[in-house]
Amino acid sequence: MKKWMDYLESVNVLLGQVAGLCLVTSCILIIAEIANRSFFNSTFYIVDEYTGYLMGISSFLGLAYAEKHHSHIRMEFIDYLAKRFPLVVRLAKSLCYILAMIFALYLLMVTSKFFYGSFITRQRSYQVSETLLAIPQAFLPLGCLALFFQYLINLIKLQWKDEVRA
Repeated sequence: MKKWMDYLESVNVLLGQVAGLCLVTSCILIIAEIANRSFFNSTFYIVDEYTGYLMGISSFLGLAYAEKHHSHIRMEFIDYLAKRFPLVVRLAKSLCYILAMIFALYLLMVTSKFFYGSFITRQRSYQVSETLLAIPQAFLPLGCLALFFQYLINLIKLQWKDEVRA
């Protein structure tokens, strides 16, 4: 089981790196658009659309990475309570992870339907590029699935009494 957890966490790190690459690519596109407009008085036409896609992709792929590194909002008050009431805090964390997993599964279902609908109907963007919308939407369920597995890993680690911060 430990090997599977390590493997899934390494996949989440890879997805986090892809999310970072999306942000860097988005910045490069924006800088190139600014330079193109400034020096050549023209536009690439696709920068707004593609930076939007890249922002969505980086957000969803980065969720599990952020959860792995405990980068979401933390409450120091919980750490204080953990010292005084460890069992209560442990139960509360377990409940939160279970609820978060349910939410991640729901989000996975919604984003999968969203992707599947675009894929079956071959929906295209209304922009100049006419991008198939299923391409950027394919990353949304992937990010939700990775987030679900990261919550599951954190819940297992919590039950094994490994340190998992709030």
